[in-house]
Amino acid sequence: MSLTEWQTWAPFVDALRRSAPPGTDVSEFAGTVGGGAWDGSYLDDGDADARRAHYREAAREAARTGGRGPKAELDDALRAIADLSPDDGQTVRVVAGPRPADDVVELVDLPPSVVSGPVTPVLEVVLEPGALPARYRETISPPPDGAPAASADPDAVTRLIADRMPDAAGAEAAEIDEAEAALPDGARLPDEVRALYAAAGSGNLSLAAEQGGFGGFEIVPLRGSFLREAFLPAARFSTWTADAGTSAPADPAGRVRAAIGSPLWFPVGTDGAGNVFAADLAPASNGRVGQVVLLDHEQHAGAVYRAESLTALLVGQGSGSGDVDLEGSGRASVGRAGSDPTVDGPDRADRSEDEEADPGSSSDPEFLNLDPAVWAEQLDAGTVPPGLKAAGLVPDRANPPALPDAIAVANRLLELHGQALIEVTRLTRPEGDRPGAPESKESSEGADRPRRKGLLGRLFDR
Repeated sequence: MSLTEWQTWAPFVDALRRSAPPGTDVSEFAGTVGGGAWDGSYLDDGDADARRAHYREAAREAARTGGRGPKAELDDALRAIADLSPDDGQTVRVVAGPRPADDVVELVDLPPSVVSGPVTPVLEVVLEPGALPARYRETISPPPDGAPAASADPDAVTRLIADRMPDAAGAEAAEIDEAEAALPDGARLPDEVRALYAAAGSGNLSLAAEQGGFGGFEIVPLRGSFLREAFLPAARFSTWTADAGTSAPADPAGRVRAAIGSPLWFPVGTDGAGNVFAADLAPASNGRVGQVVLLDHEQHAGAVYRAESLTALLVGQGSGSGDVDLEGSGRASVGRAGSDPTVDGPDRADRSEDEEADPGSSSDPEFLNLDPAVWAEQLDAGTVPPGLKAAGLVPDRANPPALPDAIAVANRLLELHGQALIEVTRLTRPEGDRPGAPESKESSEGADRPRRKGLLGRLFDR
């Protein structure tokens, strides 16, 4: 069987109807199935809460009697479908209607410009492929008169590596030069960083630190490590819906620039938990070139000051060495920072307080997150902002819009920008599979192929 055969879906449609709360007319599942897994949401007569309450009661009864849980039959059916689905997942909408003749399965093929989310298969539409929010396009540059801290000591770093990693092999000088040449704006690697890699190109630098001191890190290789790009702005971006309003936390001491990310935060070590220690080559006015910052994998933006130099971090020299304790040391949460004069680029501009609070409040916003009905009004009136780079369709996560409404509006937005549309293949229960219907040669043959309609028919002929 295949995904385009009704028999593949029939067990799930029937289970969807049987598992609904008593008195339900129409039950719906919208989500993604594939790669051995599935994810989605259920609605019963348009209500997302009714099934949860029904399931809680059914689960208590199953626990009391030793029976199967309320989702067991649904999961069995979805597991069989998932085995037939592509690894990257098939977006679907399944409806169990008041009568078997009303049952519908819709296979939704999303173009690359449509982004799925945890609450709906159509979370947002990216109207400018590859576009990022303005704050993700901002850049930082090395200060023209920047200097390292007095504690920076390349020889001390070399001696430490020789002591702690006697079998380490250093990177070739050409490899270090290549890494430096790849830096933007003519930035140079600090002598401490060059000394580190000349002594050890990779490996675990374990320090027998005193209580409260720094325990070392795993050296991030100059080549081949995903950590070299993991904290760049594009890698930290997830969706417009989640990140359009993201900005970096401000350093109250004025040492670290408020940026989403930068190749000038040069990774040198990782703590093994996904966080990276980086040499800051573009510090703020109160910082020092080569100071060490922490890039926290749990944060979507920014870096946190850790030490005034690599030497201070590793050897404990300098006034900044007390800042390396990770416990309670102020991992800043992502918020909205004020205008930072050290952030460069054509996309940096003075912003009013209203614009800081709402990235969609300017006269020509890059992103708006509106209900499909509101988008339809703007499309009808021809008032969709011309500078829009992405459109969100789920302003209220607790009450996501109906999938047909989201698809219809998404396609109008995509068509407006000349992009590929969402396509829907609609399957209905064959007459011979309906209780009380006569079995016929024609109906049994028709059961093996989907009913295909024109685009408008596929979207609106429900």
